[in-house]
Amino acid sequence: MPENRDFAVRPLPKQVRNDHRDAFRVYLSSTSLAALKLRAGDVCSLVLPGRSSKQAIAWSSAEKIGTSIVQTSRTLQDCYGIKLGDQISITRLDEVLEEAGSITLLDCSDSERIEKHGPIALSDRDHWAWSLEYPLSKCEAVAVGLTFELELRGQRRSFRIAEIRAVTQSNGSNLYRFNGNSKVLVDEVRGDTEESLGFHLQVLPHGLGGMSRQIQAINENLADFHPGSDILIMPTFYEHSRGILLYGPKGTGKTTLLGQIRLAGWRRTFDIGSSAFSKNGDGETRLRNIFQEAIRYQPSVVIIDQLEFIAPKKASVDVHSLAAVLSECMDIAKAAHVLVVGATRHPNDVDDALRTPHRLANEIELQIPTARDRAEILHAICGGPSPTLSETLIELIAEKTHGYVGADLFALLQLVCRKARQRQIKNHRDNQLNSGYTASHESQDPHLNGELTIELKIEESDVLSALQETRPTAMREVFLETPKVRWSDIGGQHDIKRRLQKAVERPLKFPERMNRLNVKSKKGILLYGPPGCSKTLTVKALATEAGLNFMAVKGAEILSMYVGESERALREIFRKARSARPSIIFFDEIDAIAAKRGNTSQGGVNVLTTLLNEMDGIEELKSVLVVAATNKPDVLDPALMRPGRLDNILYIGPPDLEARKEILNIWFSKSVVHPEVGVEELALKAEGYTGAEIVSICQTAGDAALDEEDETGQEQDVRWEHFEYALKQVRRQITEDVIEEYEQWRGSVDIK
Repeated sequence: MPENRDFAVRPLPKQVRNDHRDAFRVYLSSTSLAALKLRAGDVCSLVLPGRSSKQAIAWSSAEKIGTSIVQTSRTLQDCYGIKLGDQISITRLDEVLEEAGSITLLDCSDSERIEKHGPIALSDRDHWAWSLEYPLSKCEAVAVGLTFELELRGQRRSFRIAEIRAVTQSNGSNLYRFNGNSKVLVDEVRGDTEESLGFHLQVLPHGLGGMSRQIQAINENLADFHPGSDILIMPTFYEHSRGILLYGPKGTGKTTLLGQIRLAGWRRTFDIGSSAFSKNGDGETRLRNIFQEAIRYQPSVVIIDQLEFIAPKKASVDVHSLAAVLSECMDIAKAAHVLVVGATRHPNDVDDALRTPHRLANEIELQIPTARDRAEILHAICGGPSPTLSETLIELIAEKTHGYVGADLFALLQLVCRKARQRQIKNHRDNQLNSGYTASHESQDPHLNGELTIELKIEESDVLSALQETRPTAMREVFLETPKVRWSDIGGQHDIKRRLQKAVERPLKFPERMNRLNVKSKKGILLYGPPGCSKTLTVKALATEAGLNFMAVKGAEILSMYVGESERALREIFRKARSARPSIIFFDEIDAIAAKRGNTSQGGVNVLTTLLNEMDGIEELKSVLVVAATNKPDVLDPALMRPGRLDNILYIGPPDLEARKEILNIWFSKSVVHPEVGVEELALKAEGYTGAEIVSICQTAGDAALDEEDETGQEQDVRWEHFEYALKQVRRQITEDVIEEYEQWRGSVDIK
């Protein structure tokens, strides 16, 4: 049995010839040809996972390429539905190409040419067919999908091979040789030729990750357009699909999915872009012409990316919209096999006239990918299993890229590769220097001269470094530095840390366990306590350790003197958090916007109402944790703390003895402290101080040591007398009365 091996598809170093002579050659290294027992000119089979095999002609690459690389022309990629980076299997075939008995070509010129010259007259088809014999004869091999440009009698048209019949009537081949006896036919697309041309519409998951549910829904709609779809007799009230609306945040793969829909096997595809239509009325005429052509070449698809620019929602009389004309055209084409597919970020921005059961009836959402979806997307980007990026690293990236969409993951992998390249080049040069390699030998180094190639190796350090420099698309407009605080930077508060970790990590790591017990994740956490007790620092550590997208909001910053502006700003914050989920919104000093409704102005009431609705209103808040901090819990509105909102209320008070010792040890580990200073004794003297005040004591003691250095001119350690001085300078700001007030409030809301 012939050997088969997997190869990664790469482009040719230069453009293929215009005459398509070499279009179906696949270029391999001499080593790969020998391993496959192939010679230049032999016929081979190309197989993609889950797809039927295609024939090609093996050839030796003119340049030095790796043994796992195959170079293909753009024409072959388009005809066979192959993309750069795909992994294909190549097998030798013990046969020669069959002779083509007849070749049928269809006029696939764009709508502007058709509109200008009209369809090819029946009397002129033989002339076009005779003229097409010459470019066909120049081809080494021909296949269905091959396209030619031809000019005749002042008309320039495009023709696509729609059908090839072999001399022997064999159906096992897809690649043929054209000879002088092959008959060329130019035909017009007619409804009665559907079955003979073998159209089968299907969107393949090739190059798409994390979209299995969306692809299945689209293929269910495409089943209405199959030539054999009338095998099952549908009821009289059933109507075939007319339109699909894809929607989702930026970067989730809408445009990529539209590209796969184009390759589903339509006779003709028509693209409508926002730039193709002007406000002078020409757009309406062109739109009607496109639908007329789509009806002629059924089954066909009309694809509209960024639909909100073509048919925006009617916000004012000045908005130029083609929604009425588009609706009219879809109604005219309702009996034809014409599918309209639109894409938009926000479906509510599209005119309501299109979102009806008789037009764009099927709305398919492309959501922010989950960890499993992100792993599938990474596999799709890599083109399957990759020796460069191991399965362990793929799982690591998928786990740490919360809120990343497909475009973000692609950009991240580019940066990871650059990091790995920089590291390998540096290590290579360092090894040369350590082995006594000098610059004079550089010209003799085969690696540097390109005589030998080194496979790129990506390590975990490259991934972690790249993650520090990238942000999800939804968070790029939020100019916020990701906190770099760890749990180890906070002394004490172990119970608080444990409860926060459970609130955040359980929904991410153990969703199945929560679903089994019907336990919902927490939506909100309220941290309250005296100033300086590490409330803000704790939230920063929570965001860092969990690896979530973090948005910090100061309560007072939301308030605006303009009517409705504060509410709009608050809604925008939650919109960004939903786009980048899972994420954390941290409201510092939340009492500024959530005071009791009897104690605030009408504007403050509106802001509070907006906050309550966003947290637990009509639109459910999923995978977004709201964390709030306040020094004045008694002024908060009770509605904010009911179950479903800030229902996890945690008190962060002054540190106990063990916590004070941890705080001191953290500071001591980063400073030069004299051994005479005992942590336990200093912690006892700091009883009643908050964490911030203890750090202030250490800083003041350090300043005193620096003052002594200035006087003596000698380096000094931080000694006990410096701390005694600091204890006198830093006063306790929390009294027993303050602590008692917090305890009373805790009892009034019945917090356990």
